[in-house]
Amino acid sequence: MAKAKSAEVSGRDHYAGIYANELDAEAQWLRYGAADKVDSIAHLLARARVTPDRVLELGCGTGAVISECQRRGLGRHFTAIDYSDEAIGYLRASSSGIDCLQADINDPAVRIEGHFDVVILSHVLEHLEDPLTLLQSLRQRISFTHLIAEVPLEDLLASRIKAQLRDRLKNPAGHVQFYTPDSFHALIAEGGFTILDRRNYASILSNEVAEFVARKDGLSPARTVAKKLLNNYLPRALGPLWRRYYYANEAVLCVAA
Repeated sequence: MAKAKSAEVSGRDHYAGIYANELDAEAQWLRYGAADKVDSIAHLLARARVTPDRVLELGCGTGAVISECQRRGLGRHFTAIDYSDEAIGYLRASSSGIDCLQADINDPAVRIEGHFDVVILSHVLEHLEDPLTLLQSLRQRISFTHLIAEVPLEDLLASRIKAQLRDRLKNPAGHVQFYTPDSFHALIAEGGFTILDRRNYASILSNEVAEFVARKDGLSPARTVAKKLLNNYLPRALGPLWRRYYYANEAVLCVAA
């Protein structure tokens, strides 16, 4: 069962604990979410008329996103990097044709050879106490043309109201950054990137997936019903209003400024 992150534990260390103790369940959850994330990648690349050859994912975890990119043919050569031995080991064992590297891109000693057409940074920045340093390290240590970054938007109006009632840092996913579109775009610009295009969407979970997440997070029956309401029925019913005021995901296609 996933535990909420404590104030004393970094987002990175919290996720390291998830990989160490709940690797298979976390890998399944990441697979459930990969289709939506790769839809963003595919849409942004298609609209920009970018056909990548070499694709790199930073913070790949167990590899659900890079594996889905490979399955859809969004590139020909794939490289995946994560700091977690357990996550990279899982990807190596469950995939073929993806170059896997255990490394911390913030380590000054790390150098990634070659040039990449696209670097993917999908649902990573919200886990970092210092996401700006990662963006700066990316520009300094990796040769690439385009960056696609995506985060959840968890600082919208309804989320800010909820934050007055409970400590949002105590969440099972280990998120420590909470974005609006404007604050996310400002971070990207401060990191030295120019945004070319964006995609804003709400993930809609089937009831089956909502029940899986509820079991994974140890939710009560009442909270399981609420999970279905908040992740299936209401996003479908409210559409743009939901994305504007409650929850959405934001993906951006960027180049170095």
